[in-house]
Amino acid sequence: MNKMIWRVGGLALAAALSACGGGGSDAGCSVFATSCTSTTTTGTTATTSTTGAVSTNSAGTVVLSLSSTTISASTPGTVTALVKDANGAPVSNTLVTFTVANGAATVSPVRVSTDAQGNASATLQPVVGALGADYISAAADVSTTSTLTTRSTFTVSAVNVALTAATASPASVSAYGSSVVTVNVTGASSSSPVTVNFSSTCVSAGKAILSPASITVTGPTASTTYQDNACAGTDRVSAAITGTSERKQVDLAVTAPVIQALEFLAASPTKICLAGSGCVQTAEIQFILKDQSDKPIANRDVYFSLDNANVASLSAVSNKTLATGIARVSVSAKAIPSPVRVRASVTLDDGTTLSTYSNVLAISAGPPTSNSISFSAAAYNPDGWARDGTESDIRVQLNDRYGNPVPDGTAVNFVAEGASVIPAICTTVSAVCNVKFVTSNFRPANGRVTVVAYARGEENFVDANGDNQYTEGETFTDAGPIFVDKDEDGLMAAQGEYLTGKAPNGKWDADIYVSVSRLFTLSDSSRAPRLFSVNSDGTCSNTALPVQTLSLTGSGACRLSTRFCMRDANAAADALGGNPVPANTALTLSTKAKGGTVEVDLSPVTGIFTGPTFHRIQANLDDCTKPLEAGGPIDLTVKMPNGQSYKFDIGVLQ
Repeated sequence: MNKMIWRVGGLALAAALSACGGGGSDAGCSVFATSCTSTTTTGTTATTSTTGAVSTNSAGTVVLSLSSTTISASTPGTVTALVKDANGAPVSNTLVTFTVANGAATVSPVRVSTDAQGNASATLQPVVGALGADYISAAADVSTTSTLTTRSTFTVSAVNVALTAATASPASVSAYGSSVVTVNVTGASSSSPVTVNFSSTCVSAGKAILSPASITVTGPTASTTYQDNACAGTDRVSAAITGTSERKQVDLAVTAPVIQALEFLAASPTKICLAGSGCVQTAEIQFILKDQSDKPIANRDVYFSLDNANVASLSAVSNKTLATGIARVSVSAKAIPSPVRVRASVTLDDGTTLSTYSNVLAISAGPPTSNSISFSAAAYNPDGWARDGTESDIRVQLNDRYGNPVPDGTAVNFVAEGASVIPAICTTVSAVCNVKFVTSNFRPANGRVTVVAYARGEENFVDANGDNQYTEGETFTDAGPIFVDKDEDGLMAAQGEYLTGKAPNGKWDADIYVSVSRLFTLSDSSRAPRLFSVNSDGTCSNTALPVQTLSLTGSGACRLSTRFCMRDANAAADALGGNPVPANTALTLSTKAKGGTVEVDLSPVTGIFTGPTFHRIQANLDDCTKPLEAGGPIDLTVKMPNGQSYKFDIGVLQ
């Protein structure tokens, strides 16, 4: 009995194989196929069999499936093609093209690339008014030389749906108010749901919100909430059923927001330069227009004017507010330094005017001039001959020709003959930049270091005609090159001193380097200073200070004084006058005489010196009515800032 069943099955299988050509001639044909075809292309033979929604050949397989074989306007379908290779593995990133045979539906998208699982899907949507059956086909490239096509039938069923009316409650909406929009639906049911989509002009422009914008209904109505967002006017709300031509509209009257405030928002930058100065001469001024809900008002004209048209000009007399409520205008400086304000105004619906002013813009900055750059330091005589890292703060200030601060961010460069300036470049804030002079190598043999600060600027001139601009023939300072005056003669040496810039050219220049230089000394605290006598002309001699004798006995004087000058130990600087002791060096005098005292001035030594310091020794009787009881030596102690002290026996008090 079992053998008989096997033989019958074998006959059925043989019949199936025979239907495919038999004998294995169509090796790719499915044994479950109901029909087979054989096609041959140059270089490749592809035998294709189709059974329902499956196509197979030696290169691969395409399986077509539908989410439903019946679709309607309310229930569109999804069509999916699964592509596999000859081994049954999914084929990704291959093109599938969908086609509807007789136009009963549309498919979107028409061409789809398969995903990692070999699937490509599209939406099947009935054409309005179409009924009955049609074919959906899928064609896929299963190899570079073979394309498989399979198809399946579907049916478009009639759904008798319609929109009969649309209403809004309330029909008029105040600014930022809301309304409920309702549309009546016929033909929708739980078995045949329909999707209603809502839209409007103001929603598309971002000036209103519909929530929800799409809703699936199974009953007689569909509703959404309309929320105004400054629509201001008549807005038409539309309702439409997906996949049909059914559409209803209702108009909403939306009240415009009331202008409540016009505010100055910002000026960027807050300071601009004079015309022709070479730095930023234009600023953008922003105002913002707001309604009663503190929200921006767009597309309204804002008018601009200046409180002083002689000092600046405007890019426009009016501009419309943007979606952010902001209206912009540019202000360009002329040639007069001055604060300037922009007046903004807007005309209200009742004909009145709302206005305000900008309040932070100033035309006050031009480039630095050759005679308006200042340099100061905490100490020009730091303890640095034998010590690294002694710092002296440097402050450089730059003004324009009106004495106004230069624009923030003006760059100042520094060059030092020795030691270092850290950083070597700084930018101004409120016209000032700060760096440090730091003692280190290189140390010139004479311990004298010239530091130069320079920046881009203009030559100074005398504005004889008062037009705030240079006029041919007016007196000016013809600036020359920037150089490091290493020999301190005030002239640029032929070699080794030039930095940058150009020689005087006899013409006023609006774009040159302006500079200032200062001398620092790397004063020596590691060795004893030297004391010298003072010349009759008040200069420091090269004669060592002789023994001083201050005689108060029998002179009838209550006090006596004498002077000396002091240099540090670096004799290599004497040709240029000598170097001072370091800043903060302290001097003290003492004596063992009885009935009298001695004192010395200029102690401690300040940081302003780059040459010898001059000191006065003064002897005083304790009581001017009594003579000195006993004489005694006078001792000078010099205490350096590093703590080292040096003692000198400079004379006697008698």
